[in-house]
Amino acid sequence: MFKWLFLLGLIGGGVFVGGQVIPVYYNNLKIQNIFEGVTQNLENKSLDELGRRVDELFSIQTIDEKILPPEFHENLSIINENGKIKIGSEYHVTLWLLGKPTSVNPDEEYAEVDVKGMDKLRLRTRLDFDFAPYAETP
Repeated sequence: MFKWLFLLGLIGGGVFVGGQVIPVYYNNLKIQNIFEGVTQNLENKSLDELGRRVDELFSIQTIDEKILPPEFHENLSIINENGKIKIGSEYHVTLWLLGKPTSVNPDEEYAEVDVKGMDKLRLRTRLDFDFAPYAETP
């Protein structure tokens, strides 16, 4: 009986974590595909037209803007260098599997003694992802 409960908990935990991680990776994959498509198919357009087309494709491809941090749009660059289009951005996504801690601010320094109760577990289940989608004209 204990083996079945353990196995069920293990499978349930995997499904729970996968359900939160997969959308982040899928969003990045769609962004990468948009960048590659724009650099391969729209190389003769101006930078303004490329920027509008990228925004339009974000809407068409249903990029989840809730997952993207503001730094994605701040770091987004579209460059025409010697007739080659280069599009790229860098961004960081943090997933709090059990919610954000309430006793400390995780973005600032804190002492371990300041962390209360459940927040210790919340800080340990934090997942950080760094993405840098990039594409250029072949």
